[in-house]
Amino acid sequence: MKFSKIVETSIYSSNLEKMKEFYVGKLGLDFVSEQKGRHVFLKTDKNMLLIFNHETTITEKETNHGAPTPPSMVHIAFEIGSGEYEKAKKLLVDSNIQVEKEIEWENSIKSRSVYFRDPAGNLVEFITKNYWGVKD
Repeated sequence: MKFSKIVETSIYSSNLEKMKEFYVGKLGLDFVSEQKGRHVFLKTDKNMLLIFNHETTITEKETNHGAPTPPSMVHIAFEIGSGEYEKAKKLLVDSNIQVEKEIEWENSIKSRSVYFRDPAGNLVEFITKNYWGVKD
C-alpha cells in the first residue's frame, strides 16, 4: 500500500481563540468549524489543520482515541511556491511574528524554509514547494 498525502495534522492549545486568530487572521488559513473550548478546524487548499484543547479532549470517553497527545510543541510545515517565499516572510514581519530561523536547503532546487512559533509554542514552517519531492 502507498499513501498519497497527509490529510490532516493535529496540534494542541488551551487558547483556541488565539490560535484561530493566528492561523486564520494572520496566516490566512480557511476556517471550517469550531466547538468552543474543544476544537477549531481549519484548512489549506488540500489539507486540514485540527487544533484541539487537550484539557477538554483528554477526558472525553467516546472520542478519546487513547493515544497520548502533547499539549504543545508540535512541528508543522506549510508548502509555498518558490516565488512566494519573500511574500511569506513579509506576512510574518507585517503580522509581528518573530522569525526564528531561515534555511536554504542544499538540494537540487534550492528549497528555502522560514521557521516561527504559533501562540501555543508549536514550531511552524513555510517551506518552498517540492523539497521532499511530494507530488500533488
